[in-house]
Amino acid sequence: MKQRNLFLTSIIMFTTLLGATTNLAFAATNYQSVNVSYKTYGSGHGISSGKRNGIWHHFASKRKVTLKISSRSGAGIGKVTLYRNKTFLDSEYGTVRASVGSHTFGTKTNIDSGQYYLIFFGGNANTTQRIRGAIHD
Repeated sequence: MKQRNLFLTSIIMFTTLLGATTNLAFAATNYQSVNVSYKTYGSGHGISSGKRNGIWHHFASKRKVTLKISSRSGAGIGKVTLYRNKTFLDSEYGTVRASVGSHTFGTKTNIDSGQYYLIFFGGNANTTQRIRGAIHD
């Protein structure tokens, strides 16, 4: 009887430990790097589209996404919008400034998907905008 209880206890501890390490591994790998460079034109319009460039991000459902920009160069105020690819009209999850710091998009994600992408735009005319950072939910 004692051996059976000891065996069951060890199985419970092992599965609990396995579950904890799996969650930690998922949380640690959820940060996805962001490296963007684009040119603006005479009107100050320029864009870098993750959809056009094939750069997709995976986020879990019902979470707000945070973009943490570690470095930025290029004059003017840039912005970034988060979208999810859909068949007809892509869903928008908010727009934030592309300045150094941590920025959270306003709308929670509504589906587990690897079809989220970013569009960076804006800045002063005739400049090259470079942005580095990470994104996570």
